[in-house]
Amino acid sequence: MDPLYQAWTELLGWMQGYAEARGVRYVVEAHFPDAIYRLARRLELPTTVMTASLAFPEDEERFLLASVTPPGTRERGVELRVMKAHLYLHLHPEDGELVYEGRPMTERRLYGLADAARRGLRG
Repeated sequence: MDPLYQAWTELLGWMQGYAEARGVRYVVEAHFPDAIYRLARRLELPTTVMTASLAFPEDEERFLLASVTPPGTRERGVELRVMKAHLYLHLHPEDGELVYEGRPMTERRLYGLADAARRGLRG
């Protein structure tokens, strides 16, 4: 299995765990086109989720958005966007992990980023 999509699946799991722990919503925003349109080739990935977000439960406003590049693209990786902050992190696969500026993205770092995004939007 492709290490990028294995790491992506792990990140999605962390997002789901964060949503449960903090009482926010985990939202699947988009699936890979192959999964939607059932193209001739089979989707050989551990998930069909291409984009997911974390949102406030009361009004569905997103505060953190994550997306992965589709198979076959040249610049492969994961993008994390903090909504309304004009901040995004481009993570790339390295040794089976997603890395940003030489540091691996961990569950703890993701939780810290999501907490900061929530505070930034809602004080």
